Amino acid sequence: MTAIPRPSIFARIWTTYTTALRERPLRTKMIQSGVLYISADLVAQLGIEGKSIRRTLSGEEGDEVYDPIRTARLSIYGSTVFAPLAHYWLGSVERIVLSSKIKSLLAKLTLDICIWSPFVTFMFPTCLGLLEGKNVDEVRRKVAHGWFPTWQKAVCVFGPTQVINFSVVPPQHRLLTVQSVGLCWNIFLSWQNNRNNKLLALAHMNLEEARMHALAIQLDQPRQTGVGVELTEEEVRSKKEIEVAQQALLKAEQRKESIKTQGGEAGVGVKMAWS
Repeated sequence: MTAIPRPSIFARIWTTYTTALRERPLRTKMIQSGVLYISADLVAQLGIEGKSIRRTLSGEEGDEVYDPIRTARLSIYGSTVFAPLAHYWLGSVERIVLSSKIKSLLAKLTLDICIWSPFVTFMFPTCLGLLEGKNVDEVRRKVAHGWFPTWQKAVCVFGPTQVINFSVVPPQHRLLTVQSVGLCWNIFLSWQNNRNNKLLALAHMNLEEARMHALAIQLDQPRQTGVGVELTEEEVRSKKEIEVAQQALLKAEQRKESIKTQGGEAGVGVKMAWS
């Protein structure tokens, strides 16, 4: 008799997950969302923002220190606030059945982009601000400052994802799908940030070398300076090298800030909180 091969560990985990999702859908999605929020924030803090757990354990403070309280806040929000609302929202949207699949899809996308997305973009900074202990005025200013640009970016990234999600993904797996895309996006940003860090270090080195070269020229060719004194060809070239190096450094620093903005706390909230 041929022995029946045992399913792989991944197959067993998936079977356990789908069984739990079928029998206890809300509880399973709450746990799932909390775990994915933790994963996304770990990627954001350690991979994108360059923070260090070792510095946290040694009792240091500052922007370079990993913040476990932030991860806890995001996990609480993702599991107890977002997941239940997303569960009931997706269930409500799934009831929309029009005369054709295209019309049903367009209706779901319209509601998702025009109602759910603005609501989530408002809800996330509001809840996080309250969990941080901020007063109502501080939360209102934070929401007013970042709501519209955050919503625009979220639509650009996850609008196309939702087309696939509503078209081919089974309803029970749609939350997992979009949150997995959000996690993968943060991983991509982490890779992009590490690559940019190398460019930033190179830009710093090139700028320092250009400045040292300019200083060496001045020491080798001492002369009077002032209005009307023309620079030598070598001095002009050295000055140009410094300008180019400064521009490269500025671009790398701006790129780093942009990546941190996309993948920071707000970035995690938006990318993981789209249904």
